[in-house]
Amino acid sequence: DVYRETVITASRGAQSPLDSPNSTTIVTRQDIRLSGMTRIPELLRRVAGMDVMQITGGDENVSMRGFNSRLANKLLVLVDGRTVKNDVLGSTFWEALSIDVDQIERIEVVRGPGSALYGADAFAGIVNIITIPPGAGKSGFRVGYGDHQQGYGSAWASAREGDFAYRLSAGYTRYPRWTREVAGDRIDLETSGQRQDLGAQNVRIDLRASQRLGPRRELDVGAGYARSELDIYGIGPFNDYNLEVANADVAVAYRSEHVNARAYYANLDGYSLLNAAYLGHTLYAGRPRQHVANAELEFVKTLRAPASVVHDFHIGLGYRLKATDWSYLHDDMPTEHHGSVFLQDSMRLGERVTLVASGRLDYVPYLERLIPSPRGSVIVKPTDRQAIRLSGSTAFRSPTALEAYVDLPIQLALPGLEMLSTTRPPVRSGFIIDPEQIITAEASYLNQQSDYFEFEVTAYYNRVSDLIVLAEPQRTTLSQRAQGVGGLNPETGRYTSGLGGFENQCDVYHVVGGELGGRVYPVEGLDVFANYALNLSQQQRPDGCDALEDRRTSQHKVNAGVQVRTPVGVDGEVTFHYQSSQAWAEQVPAGTVIATSIYPLPAYTLLNARLGYRFLEGRAEISATVFNALDGIADQPLQMHPFGNRIGRRFMGFFRYSL
Repeated sequence: DVYRETVITASRGAQSPLDSPNSTTIVTRQDIRLSGMTRIPELLRRVAGMDVMQITGGDENVSMRGFNSRLANKLLVLVDGRTVKNDVLGSTFWEALSIDVDQIERIEVVRGPGSALYGADAFAGIVNIITIPPGAGKSGFRVGYGDHQQGYGSAWASAREGDFAYRLSAGYTRYPRWTREVAGDRIDLETSGQRQDLGAQNVRIDLRASQRLGPRRELDVGAGYARSELDIYGIGPFNDYNLEVANADVAVAYRSEHVNARAYYANLDGYSLLNAAYLGHTLYAGRPRQHVANAELEFVKTLRAPASVVHDFHIGLGYRLKATDWSYLHDDMPTEHHGSVFLQDSMRLGERVTLVASGRLDYVPYLERLIPSPRGSVIVKPTDRQAIRLSGSTAFRSPTALEAYVDLPIQLALPGLEMLSTTRPPVRSGFIIDPEQIITAEASYLNQQSDYFEFEVTAYYNRVSDLIVLAEPQRTTLSQRAQGVGGLNPETGRYTSGLGGFENQCDVYHVVGGELGGRVYPVEGLDVFANYALNLSQQQRPDGCDALEDRRTSQHKVNAGVQVRTPVGVDGEVTFHYQSSQAWAEQVPAGTVIATSIYPLPAYTLLNARLGYRFLEGRAEISATVFNALDGIADQPLQMHPFGNRIGRRFMGFFRYSL
């Protein structure tokens, strides 16, 4: 039932979406199964306001309410509360996780900034992937195969013996490229060696276990490992890019009525290079590595003060050690020690009104200062199953390792020339990149009054400033040459003709938007959902700011779907998605310089479907899916980024069996 749904991400405690201080959406286990999707970002596409972009067969980028990008870094992605971003780039490699969709219980999406509880990187929103608990569900497997050598396999074992439970899963996924970038007969190019038809390939294993220690006390331990080959798009002149990466994590958590503690270690080790380059040009081979140790301690208490006011009190401390290394970065990379403290008090004033005050302080070593992130919310419930919410907050995103410490010569199209991309140019001593900032205000109304329908209306305003972007390259001057800047680089044998790097964009974005969504359950076994998102953005440019007008966020997005479940075992889903046109400001090499230009992207429509049949008393299931069923109807092939692959139609069949 709708009224029995709970979320934990928005306030770090289990609560109804009606009591959440942020707008939230739940992608349920039913949604996951009936969709047939094996890509997690495609499951998120149905969420109102979500921006999902497939650039290659192995590269998906996700954001909320705008500001999506190559190597997207505005959304905090968690698996059971554990951050899974890579700290080198700040992005999420969705096809490099140690879990797959068959291990997911639900996905909670916080639609809006969440730095007040989660700190840096919860800039536009939060995606928390909640896995199936150890001991829950049956053991089983699912295998699938599709055209263009698509492959999927997942097997899992889950059991409970008294107070001990475990869940072990392993799997393999292969996605082809949507379009091939390099023809087989090109003799003027040097390639990376990765197969030119491969988009992503992932081999994974994950083990999680839990031990009940007593009433309301539990110890969780786990580990995961995944080895992946990915075809992704970098930023600036780095378009088609290959990455071989191994991810590993070890985690332990303790939960009780009043004290929660969590610690984990995550390791990333990879090999990266361009997919192809002209003979005589570099492939930029490198080895990105990171070591992250994270620890968190939280105290939770419910009390009355005064007697008429119920407080749900959370206070916590966090520590994060981060060590990154890459040939694209400075040689003397520091080991960073991040610290945080957060506090939240949910004050229930009677039966109808709740005030939520949240705040967090983060110490960012690169900036050498503390950054506050406050949030305040008022929730009024006219009835038990209706809620009116007003909230305001700030959030930030700190510079990634690449943005803060880049030091890389970029070879230009003209032979013998290069540009030095660095955040430590001799001509800008003491230069520091500021964190990205967002101030947001939101009003929403959620109605779950009926067992036959629910709907939500949300309006928001975002003020976004200090976006971190690639700086416009500057040619070296004679005076800079006299200071030793530029000239012949003895390491590469090329002449440094300009300087680049990252900087804070000079303009300010004012974004006004809204989301309208609902779900209808007219009869048993039939669900219909639909939502619409409006996003209106205006750039404010102060005097001297010449930033190009970037309209990379669709003004209009529509999602709709129908789910059917029958007593005879037949079930399925059809989903429809529409996004209006966009215009992207992107940097590309042009002769002796790297220049920013505007690239239009037409509107597109996406139709996906799945049909399945369950038999053997529901233990076995066969199903078939189609992605982009309308391919070929439009005048132009579907693209989700101006430089991205042309997205075609894909079919896939599956067999699932539960023991």
